Amino acid sequence: MPEPAPAATAPTFETTVPRVLLSLLRHPIRSLVLRWNWKSAVLSAALRAPIFFFTYVFKKDGLRLAIGAAITQSVFRLIFGGINGAIIQSFSRVEPPWHAVLTVPLVLAAFSHVVEFFVQTAYDHQTGVNGKGKAISISVLVSAISAVFNLFAMRRGALLVKDESQQSIWRDLRRMPWIALEFISFPLVWRRRRRKNRTE
Repeated sequence: MPEPAPAATAPTFETTVPRVLLSLLRHPIRSLVLRWNWKSAVLSAALRAPIFFFTYVFKKDGLRLAIGAAITQSVFRLIFGGINGAIIQSFSRVEPPWHAVLTVPLVLAAFSHVVEFFVQTAYDHQTGVNGKGKAISISVLVSAISAVFNLFAMRRGALLVKDESQQSIWRDLRRMPWIALEFISFPLVWRRRRRKNRTE
């Protein structure tokens, strides 16, 4: 009688920054495409499209151009937001965690915002407007914060894809208020723990 096929296992992740970077460079298809994080893609598009929409509206470039900018950014973020999510998830097992916190925003900024600049430049060139500068500046700031937050959430089991738990995005979203509160209060908690350790 043939033995049953082994159950599919969740992908393994490296635990040091150099090994993660080496894995990303050696296996870009496996690391970025096959592990494309659709949860991050959806959330990234939903977050960035309004930034570009209102930036172009406030510059009085017209509603049609503002909608076009939002759609352009949505398509870009659906593609690259998922790749960014895959990169963040690759760093989610790094120890100590602060190594990943310092590395992830730099890696994502170098990777996505260069591409974002050319995408929005092409849109501005086609439409004859120039709204990318301020919008991208805001987007860079949002990227740095959201990258660290995503890393924080992934280390707590949320926003992961192809992982052991296979949680739905709706369960992740229900956990978001608590994770966000924990994220905001983390510096105070960390400082209190550090002060307590010093006094012991």
